Amino acid sequence: MDRKQLNLALQAFFTAYRSARYQGIVITVPSESHLALLCGQIEAILLEHDIWQQPGMGCAPNIPCGRRDFMDAVFLPRPRGLVIVSPMEWMIDWPEQDQATLWTGIADAFGRHDILGLSVATRSVTAQLRVSLAEHGLPGVPVSVWLSRHQPLDLLEGVLA
Repeated sequence: MDRKQLNLALQAFFTAYRSARYQGIVITVPSESHLALLCGQIEAILLEHDIWQQPGMGCAPNIPCGRRDFMDAVFLPRPRGLVIVSPMEWMIDWPEQDQATLWTGIADAFGRHDILGLSVATRSVTAQLRVSLAEHGLPGVPVSVWLSRHQPLDLLEGVLA
């Protein structure tokens, strides 16, 4: 994946998405190497966000972490946006229904800080995302952006593939 093309696609998307009502986003990529590149670009673009890169690092919750505690930490009102890298790391022992609750919460997030989840697109993650989020591609890069099914797309014309 070309870093410059990824950066341009992400910057265009985030610029257009700032005025969107639903502020929850999940971005998926096909592999761990793509995820590492995506994380580097997200860190460079979203400087004003808190980034949870792994459990127990910085202000990220430790594991094991129950659904209620994790959800409270994610959706607690905060002055800065939140980026969660590989949310599945916190959900290792969670039943599928609890995992789905997190994704649905991200899809319904509005009126608070923005929440961005970054993940490798495994079959289980993709199946859970499809319940409450709609998949869209970014032009020219193997990246899927998952937005709330309730989110109007008129503001995003030209930035989604």
